[in-house]
Amino acid sequence: MKSITSTVLVSIFLKDDQYEILFTQRSRSLKHHPGEISFPGGKIETNERPIEAVKRETKEEINADILKIIDSLQPVLTYVSDHNILPFIGIIDTGDLIINPNEVESIHTIPFKTFMKTKMTMKRFPYNNRFISLPVWDFKDFFIWGATGRILMLFKEWAENNHFFNGTSML
Repeated sequence: MKSITSTVLVSIFLKDDQYEILFTQRSRSLKHHPGEISFPGGKIETNERPIEAVKRETKEEINADILKIIDSLQPVLTYVSDHNILPFIGIIDTGDLIINPNEVESIHTIPFKTFMKTKMTMKRFPYNNRFISLPVWDFKDFFIWGATGRILMLFKEWAENNHFFNGTSML
C-alpha cells in the first residue's frame, strides 16, 4: 500500500443546535483538483504526523481550530494525483472562519440530517483508456465526486455504524 501523503478533516460543527458538515471549494489556481469541493486538508510535511498535518491545514485553509478528533477513516487513494489520503472526523470551531484565498475559493455547508438523507450515485468516468466508477453526491448547490465522494461514503457508513443518525451522539 502506498504511504499516506495527505490528510483531510471531515469537518463537523454546531449551528442552531444542529450539526452541519463543512466543505471547501479549492482555489482554481491550485495545481491538483482546482475548483473541486473537498474537505480542509493537504500534504503531510516531513517529520509531521497526520494529526498534526490535519490541524495545521485546517487552520491554514479556513482559520478553524479542531475542538475534537472523533475518529479516522480508512485511507483513500486519489486516482489522478496519486495521493493516499487519511481522513479524520472532527468537530471544528467556526467562530473565526477566514478563507485563505490561495487555497480556498469558498465554503459550503450542509446539515448532517440532509447529508444522511442524500442518495449517492455511482457514475463512470474515463481515465487512462478505461472507465472507473466513482460516487457522486449531488447536493442542492454543489456536487462532490472522486476521493471526497469516497470519503463521504466511508463517513456515512461510519455514522450509521456508530448510531450517529441524528448528529448528536458521540459528541
